[in-house]
Amino acid sequence: MHDYMKALCQRFETPSQRAEYLDRKIKRTHGQLARLLGKPEKKMLLRIADMEDELRDEACLNSFMSGFRLAQGIQQELLADQPPYSFEAEDERQACESWERRGEE
Repeated sequence: MHDYMKALCQRFETPSQRAEYLDRKIKRTHGQLARLLGKPEKKMLLRIADMEDELRDEACLNSFMSGFRLAQGIQQELLADQPPYSFEAEDERQACESWERRGEE
C-alpha cells in the first residue's frame, strides 16, 4: 500500500516555484559549505542532507495520504444513503454520551 500511495503521490505532485527555488538555494549553500569542510565533516553533512531529504519525502507522502483519505471519506459519504456529516450532531452526541457516563458513576 505504501508503494502504491508513493506512486500516486509522484503522479499527481506539482512542485511549486517556491519549493524549486528553495531546493536550488539549499543545493548552492550545501556546495559552499562542502568546500569549506574536511572529509569527515563532509560525510556528516551528506548524512544530514540525506536524512533531511528522506524526512521531506516522508512528510510529503504523509500529507498526500491524509488528503487522499479525506477525499475517499468525502466520496463515500456522498455515495452513501445517509445524511451528510454534521459537526453539531456529533458534538451533541458526544455531550449526551458524556452526560450518560456521569450519571452512571
